[in-house]
Amino acid sequence: MPLLPMGPMLRHARANRYGIAAYNMIDFNSARAIIDGATALDAPMIVQVSVKTVKHWGAKHVATWVRMLANDAPVPVALHLDHCTDVDVIRRCIDAGWTSVMFDGSALPFAENLATSQQVYALTEAAGIGLEAEIGAIGGVEDDKVVNDDQSRLANFDECVAFVRDMPNLAVFAPAIGTAHGFYKGEAKIAYDLLDRITQTISIPIALHGGTGLTEEQFHRCIALGCGKVNISTMHKSLFIDGFINLRAEKPKMAEPLPFIDAQHAAMKADVMQCIRIFGSDGRAQAALAA
Repeated sequence: MPLLPMGPMLRHARANRYGIAAYNMIDFNSARAIIDGATALDAPMIVQVSVKTVKHWGAKHVATWVRMLANDAPVPVALHLDHCTDVDVIRRCIDAGWTSVMFDGSALPFAENLATSQQVYALTEAAGIGLEAEIGAIGGVEDDKVVNDDQSRLANFDECVAFVRDMPNLAVFAPAIGTAHGFYKGEAKIAYDLLDRITQTISIPIALHGGTGLTEEQFHRCIALGCGKVNISTMHKSLFIDGFINLRAEKPKMAEPLPFIDAQHAAMKADVMQCIRIFGSDGRAQAALAA
């Protein structure tokens, strides 16, 4: 089916207390694994792309790949630009037919982040697509963005309320609640009280960043508190590489490349399916589509 905005499906996910996986693709094969995993379990899916990946392949090429895969899939798929600080890149993705973008102004002073987010919100509203916006500082490494532990900070509740007040149609809101990008060195310290307070006041679906490495219990608790979008990037990148390496170690003399591509696809698809089951979005495709 055609690529869809993620806002309506995320609102359905929040209302029904399940999470929609948002996987970062790397190339055509990884995008295929993401959508194949969703199709196998009849789940809605968000294919998201880092700015670095957009610049490597081009916004039009990425949109063409994902649109082609989505057209052949019976489940709703959104194409989302992840953690973008450059409004020009956002415009290029909108012009190329992407159905969702994120403006990440979390490193800016609050007033500047709000003002620029509102400018991007006007662009997405005019295009009829979804916007994700972020406040607070989510730790770890994402694309070329590095936030050290001493720089990470939880979102301020009052700022969260003020931030979304004039952007009621945000597809999803990403307040920092203690999760981090990349592999965790220890257990993630999630501020559940802050998340609960935010979701008791703000009806917009919440994005859970830094999903790689969280426990099932942590996922379930965050989703129950209103996190409708769950981001997975680092694990997918790791499996993208391991799919090749593991087969090479098993069959060092193999010279045909297609089995390596198949092994990579199988590893990534299996992880996508595992997360779909954990997030509770399996069997939800048609309900999310009707939302």
